[in-house]
Amino acid sequence: MDFLSQENSLIIITLFGIVQGIVLSLLVFFYPERDKNSNTLLAVFIFTATIILLAPILQHLLGWRFVWIFHCIKFITISSLYLYIRSLSVHISRVRVLKHFSFAILYIPIAIHYVHYIGNKYNVKFAYEGGKDPYDTIIALSNLVYIAFYFALYFKAYREHQSIVFSNFSSLHKLGLKWIRQLIFGFMIIVFVSYALFAYILSAPEFSTMACLLSMSVISTFLYVVTIKGKISPEIYKLRTLLAAQMENNASGGKAVSASKKQAEDIESISLLEDLADQVRSAMEKDGFYRNENASVKELAEAINAQPYLVSQSINKILGKSFFEIVNEYRVQHAKKLLADPEFNHLSLVGIGFESGFNSKTTFNTTFKKITGQTPSEFKRTAVRDL
Repeated sequence: MDFLSQENSLIIITLFGIVQGIVLSLLVFFYPERDKNSNTLLAVFIFTATIILLAPILQHLLGWRFVWIFHCIKFITISSLYLYIRSLSVHISRVRVLKHFSFAILYIPIAIHYVHYIGNKYNVKFAYEGGKDPYDTIIALSNLVYIAFYFALYFKAYREHQSIVFSNFSSLHKLGLKWIRQLIFGFMIIVFVSYALFAYILSAPEFSTMACLLSMSVISTFLYVVTIKGKISPEIYKLRTLLAAQMENNASGGKAVSASKKQAEDIESISLLEDLADQVRSAMEKDGFYRNENASVKELAEAINAQPYLVSQSINKILGKSFFEIVNEYRVQHAKKLLADPEFNHLSLVGIGFESGFNSKTTFNTTFKKITGQTPSEFKRTAVRDL
């Protein structure tokens, strides 16, 4: 009776998770319209992860053979998460999507062959615990290699996104970096829990129902968080939107913009870049541009009447730094002056941070210590002692 109760609970919770996942994927797919490329990929990730929740029900109702159909879908789940992360900074074409989804298609005949091979060799009709045949080990290892390969791609995509952010913005606030880390590590936890529970089931099959319930609870919670975060936080798509706008502006500029871009890559353009670097320094030192807490290359380019691409090139090639680094260095220098000047003793450390262009106490403390080796309070005590 207890087993039947557990099995019924498993079916009810799984069905609820499936309905919830479908609804969540539809919410992401249709909202908001302007981020359609990213939303479609995130919806695919949520939907395919939801379909995998069907596996326990099929295992109980239809048998082991049907579960293997869903092993092909998990490759789409894994690759769609990578494509979503990349879509936060670049447009993902259909060709690229098909390229990454192709392994799932190629895996179908392998899965069919595996089911027939195991079924015939061990006379499996309904249930198969796994681990009896070398084929099981090969399948498991190939899955782990695939997962490890994509996790490497996840972190590579994160670093590329971070590099673009550093080149274009002075603040990391709500630009997708924290969101990408949450996705990667959240999915890592899901994979770890799934494999740990699978290993546990092999040694204690009587607890398989409870293990499935636990696994589904973790997956459902993760999908719910992913949906809510992706739906109500349009700021995470800001980088993709701004880069798309920049590309559109460059395209509308026609040959003149193309020539400028080519010129920036040419040795003869060094003098132009040096002149722009001087204008960047002037904007920072005389105009205090760095005090804008949401400063970006686009806004700086507008301030000095230049193309964003060329401004970025001048900072990277002439000044030898990223936009993120140079803005925060000016901010820290300004904060040091305020901290050392008795006239500003009435300001709190947070106030000095805001006066210098930082948008939070944490960012101020972290950046200040990274550049100076001291926290703002430590620097202030040292400055007072030296007076």
